Parts: sequence; C-alpha cells; structure tokens
Amino acid sequence: PILTIVLPAILLLSLLSILYGVKLFQDMVYRNKAKSERVILKNQVKNMQEHMEEMERIYSEIRGMKHDMKNTLAVALQLSKEKEFFLEEKGELQEYLADLNRAFDRLDMRFRTGNTVADTLLNMKYHEAMRLVPDLEMDTDRLVFPQDLKIHSYDIGIILGNAVDNAVRACQKLKEKEREAEVFIRFVTLQKGNLLVLKVENSFDGKLVRRPREEFPVTDKPDKENHGMGLVNIKNTVEKYHGTMDYMVKGRVFILSMMMKNEKCEKGMED
Repeated sequence: PILTIVLPAILLLSLLSILYGVKLFQDMVYRNKAKSERVILKNQVKNMQEHMEEMERIYSEIRGMKHDMKNTLAVALQLSKEKEFFLEEKGELQEYLADLNRAFDRLDMRFRTGNTVADTLLNMKYHEAMRLVPDLEMDTDRLVFPQDLKIHSYDIGIILGNAVDNAVRACQKLKEKEREAEVFIRFVTLQKGNLLVLKVENSFDGKLVRRPREEFPVTDKPDKENHGMGLVNIKNTVEKYHGTMDYMVKGRVFILSMMMKNEKCEKGMED
C-alpha cells in the first residue's frame, strides 16, 4: 500500500523536475539568444554610425569641390567664347567644358528632404537599389523633415537605412517571381504637434511568415543571425524617442509606420 502511494508521488515529482529543467533550459536559451542579438545590434549600430559619418564627410567634400569647379568651368567657358581666345579650337574646347559642366550637374542630390544625412543616405541607397531593381520607383515627394527637427540625424539614418534595405529586398524578391510587377518605395512624413510620423510603403509578394514568440516576420535571408535585425533596429531607435513602430499589409503593399516625439533623446547612441 505504501508503494502505491509513494511510487506515483516519486514519479510525479520526477516528471515535474524534468519539466522544470526543460523550462529553465528554454529560458536560458531565450536569454542567450536575446543577449546575442543585443551584441549583434550594438555592432551593427556602431558600424552604421561610422559609415554614415564618413559618408556625410565625403559628400560634403564633393559638394565643396563641385561648387568651386563649377565656378572655374564657368569662367573657362566664358573665356572660350571670346573671339581672340583659341580661335581654331574654340568649338572643341566649349564642347569639352560643357560636358564637364553636365558631369558636375549629375553630382546633385536626387533627393532633398531637409535633412543632410537622410539626403545622403537615400541617394546612396537609390544607386545601390538601381543595380538590383533597375525599374524601382522611389518616391520621396512627401518625405520632408521639419526645420526644427530635434531627432538626431544619426537615428533618422538608422531608421531610413534599415527601412530602405528591407523594402529593396522585398521589391527584388517580387521581381524575381514576376518580371512585369510594379515595384516601388514611397515615403511620407507628417507632423502632429511635437509628434513626427514617418511611413514607408513598398510593394512585395504578399507573403509574410510569422512564428510563435517572434515579434516580426521571419527573414528569408540566408544569414538570419546577422541580417534579420532591420525591424528590431528601427523599433529600438524609435523607442528612444518615446515612440512606437507598427506594420500592416494592404494587398501586396507592406506599410511600415513609426511615430516619435520630436525631442532630443536622453539616451546615448550606444544604448
């Protein structure tokens, strides 16, 4: 009689201890995964910051060189038109100088949003995207940042950079399946009081995969450990400004929405 009571109790305790051990193991794996993701994100953010600083410096130098060279070319072009200046080779010289002038015109920014980092980043991303999706339409007509923008330009760069990367990848994937599909990325900003709303819309194949305990759709990139962090990066950055990030799907359009307070962030960039 004692065994009939003790044995089931022992078995029950053993089962409970096993279940508890499994739960502890799962929690440990989840914590290690979260810690690993934080380390990866921190490295990504650091690399992105260095890249954007260097990128802005280079574009600033190019703009300065372009301004100086255009003035020099204007003088040279005017001199070449003088009757007594290179009479025999005047036409060839004028054509050469005009070609140089047009080449410098092509250095102009394609996108102007009111934010230097955003302009530089979007222009760079656009040229990268054209190599992957030549007929991609990138519409920034409604992407205008306020003059009194207090959100750090670096954080704007993180948000836009990750959003564009994800959108380009989605458009590329759609074109691989349907060559005739229309592919686009559209940006919109709205300001309501001290709130800044940023929306990024892009075409995609209409298929999203979600997994239990996963906040965001599953990435289809081969290196998921390093490349599935775009939305996480955006969310972390938006939350620094007491904001929220959300996404929705309308047919075959993916809509990413972010709302942030237009105020200085108290947290450091490395947080």
